[in-house]
Amino acid sequence: MLRFLSVLLISLLVFGVYAPQALSQAGLSINSVRIGTHPDKVRMVVELSRVADYRAFMLQNPSRLVVDLPNFSWNAGNPSAPPGSLVRAIRNGPLQPGIQRMVVDLETQASLRSAFILPKGGGNPDRLVLDFVRMGGTFNPAIEKTFGNLNSSKPNFTLETFGNPPQDAEVTQVATTATTNVLKAPPQKPSYNGESESAPKADPTPAPKPSNGKKYLIVIDAGHGGQDPGANGANGSKEKNITLAAAKELKRQLEASGRYRVQLTRDRDIFIKLPDRVSIARRVEADLFISLHADSIDKPGVHGASIYTLSNTASDAQTEKLAARENRVDLIAGVDLSHEDKEVANILIDLAMRDTMNQAKFFANGVVKHADKHGIDLLERPHRYAGFAVLKAPDIPSVLIEMGFMSNKAEANRLASGEYREKMARAIVAGIDAYFAKVAKNGQN
Repeated sequence: MLRFLSVLLISLLVFGVYAPQALSQAGLSINSVRIGTHPDKVRMVVELSRVADYRAFMLQNPSRLVVDLPNFSWNAGNPSAPPGSLVRAIRNGPLQPGIQRMVVDLETQASLRSAFILPKGGGNPDRLVLDFVRMGGTFNPAIEKTFGNLNSSKPNFTLETFGNPPQDAEVTQVATTATTNVLKAPPQKPSYNGESESAPKADPTPAPKPSNGKKYLIVIDAGHGGQDPGANGANGSKEKNITLAAAKELKRQLEASGRYRVQLTRDRDIFIKLPDRVSIARRVEADLFISLHADSIDKPGVHGASIYTLSNTASDAQTEKLAARENRVDLIAGVDLSHEDKEVANILIDLAMRDTMNQAKFFANGVVKHADKHGIDLLERPHRYAGFAVLKAPDIPSVLIEMGFMSNKAEANRLASGEYREKMARAIVAGIDAYFAKVAKNGQN
């Protein structure tokens, strides 16, 4: 019944709700694509019939330059690329109603350095200019930028890979080979129909890998960073340094188990906006998102760890104040996140969100259980609810762990201890193992 309802809703949204948007974006065409090599970059110039909003970014494995535009007609024929341009193929297809995607397949890893619109003038039409460079080392989505201002009030659909690129080395345009990008039901998660939200029972064996042979992917978010130090510890430490050290220790233990892949939202002292942290998790199609923080309060005697999952209303006044403070950190960069609440208003997103929230609650209760077993000091009622911005991915179970109180000197000293962070990481890993053991038991992998 749920599957039928989901299909029905998707059909209504695609053919009903989104139709006016598609019509309103008519009239755009791509008339030419030129590619040139320069000593310091490769430049792609996309001639447009008019100025349009756009969104451009890089994806890896395989390497692709992605450009999203309002629905357009392709009048550029088969563009050619000079040697050394890195370009293998250019394709386009529908992303979602009203928005079309152009994908540039590249021969090697590259980084997008700039993207901008040149308005028409001097006999030239409106142009979208994209500059990218060959990249050495490991691709880090945390420092890659997304250019442009293309926004939609509709869901931020996952960025899926298009069909296989052509095998020849010529630059070709493969029209409408992409599958429509619709929000998928979250894979590899346990079912909660008819089940309570109590912590999963400990599994005697380690969490197995998914049946598709891939390791589960976990994104760990070290809270704060850069110009946002977070809470100041009673011992002089800073939250941003504590969370980064804890994230690296958790990553080390997860990878050492051989059962997981791990992506950090940041691996050094940099500032990342809250929605970008969620975007990283969605872009790599994470199976679980864990944000690490350390709390602070004007009562130095309060201590203990807690774990938060998403709720439209906070579980108590203290939690509500904490969520408001954490979400406001993006105002440092001049961005107010209050508009993010609209994301869950859409019916389809709401259905996915409810299931994802239940999965997160199940996982959170498991972490509480194993933290207690490992001797981690817990706050009273340690599983709490809040509207943290980093918990709002509609298709990834997400939790925020407050590892303790920086305002409590004894706890600040513990959090500054590598031995204690190792102990806490072991408890979180045990909770992760139990969660994915449940996933495997339900056969959803």
